Amino acid sequence: MTWFWLALAAALGLATADLVTKRYFSDLDLAEIVLARFACVAPVCVTLLIILPWPALDHRFYFTVGMALPAEVTASFLYLRALQASPLALTQPFLSFTPLFTLLPSQMLLGELPSWAGYLGMGLLAAGAYGLNLHRVGAGWREPLLAIGREQGSWMMLVVSVIFGYTSVLGRQGALLSTPLFMGALYPLPAGACVYLAVGLAGKMRWRWLRRPWPLAALSACIGVEIVCHFLAISQVQTAYMIAVKRMSPLFAVLWGAWLLGEGRLAQHLLASAVLVAGAVVVALWG
Repeated sequence: MTWFWLALAAALGLATADLVTKRYFSDLDLAEIVLARFACVAPVCVTLLIILPWPALDHRFYFTVGMALPAEVTASFLYLRALQASPLALTQPFLSFTPLFTLLPSQMLLGELPSWAGYLGMGLLAAGAYGLNLHRVGAGWREPLLAIGREQGSWMMLVVSVIFGYTSVLGRQGALLSTPLFMGALYPLPAGACVYLAVGLAGKMRWRWLRRPWPLAALSACIGVEIVCHFLAISQVQTAYMIAVKRMSPLFAVLWGAWLLGEGRLAQHLLASAVLVAGAVVVALWG
């Protein structure tokens, strides 16, 4: 069961990276936050690419990566803007919808109906999303749903989940055309290069984030833990099982938000996030 603890550590690393980002960088311009995040990813990826053997690559691999990059860059800006704008408890949990948005396109294209587990997972996802704003139900049963649209970070993270549903399919294709470890180490580097190019062309290149060395070091360490533990876990067990455990990251994010950022309604948000995570796991494993 070593893979389980590694996947759990990857979930903790992701949630803690989001905490550090929100606490120490959210006062900066969005472009600076994105630059800082990708700068912290690069050392880990470069180190892994030096260590790992390189597989033989052909045009299909480069085409797959190229198809994913525009969506990945867009998702990065939306993801970090969501963290900047809203509490962790109302943003990270919505990433649990990614397996659903991965599942739906194949069903629509192939005309397949979801299994009973797929319907169960969808129901759990809907119930969890509703529960995040359950305290608003006194104003009407629709209020918890309408609140998602009013909370910028919530609806943005839902859009991110849609995009991740697309990029995860391409990511799996890239992994099949190379190796999972190589794809995971290489992919953030061209994505980061595109981010820096886009920010530079927009004339928004700022470097204030470099004046925060300790938060940067903490962010880099958290991302490093996430990437390394993710790689080690996925090499020991089927991808679906590892991802199912890593989906627990919203639970850690809710706890960090309550304990370290003073976000309220811990019990409500934790229970709703647990239901969302359960829905994501059901869809990912059996949907």
